[in-house]
Amino acid sequence: MTTSQPSFLEKLFPRQANNDYQGSPAALYAFCVLLLPFTFRSFVHFLKDDSGVHSIASILVFPGDPDPNVVIHMYSSLWGGQQFIMLLLYYLVLVRYRNLLPLLWLILILETGFRYLTGSLHPMTDAHYTYRPPGAYINLPILTLSSIMLYLSTRTRNAKEAPEPEAGSEQPIS
Repeated sequence: MTTSQPSFLEKLFPRQANNDYQGSPAALYAFCVLLLPFTFRSFVHFLKDDSGVHSIASILVFPGDPDPNVVIHMYSSLWGGQQFIMLLLYYLVLVRYRNLLPLLWLILILETGFRYLTGSLHPMTDAHYTYRPPGAYINLPILTLSSIMLYLSTRTRNAKEAPEPEAGSEQPIS
């Protein structure tokens, strides 16, 4: 009895979410490593008094009465809250629903694409910064890594790479 391999779309959007991840271990480990700066980023943007806008991204403090920076900090903190919600989803997938990992890589590609689009729609020049913010340096590597890891996460491991079945689990007879 032969079974056909799931299509690329079926790997992105499986019929059932479970922990049966069949992609490359490299894509799984890379995602775990990325969670470290993502965790830091979400907490900084959500909790820091300036939401990291001035202290990390080096955006200038704008003068005015009432203080326009309060609005900037509020929206940046809301963005940090959104990042925190995504972080919870990322951790949930790693713990419980690993077969959704290709979808998470696709989401990271889309998020990075929207960063570029936002930068094009609302460009900020060097006049807005003390120095170039860290996000400006990391977007292209994240986009490249996410694209490669999406590909690797949808590749089905061969028998050599596949983990041994757990003791007591039923295996189909071939």
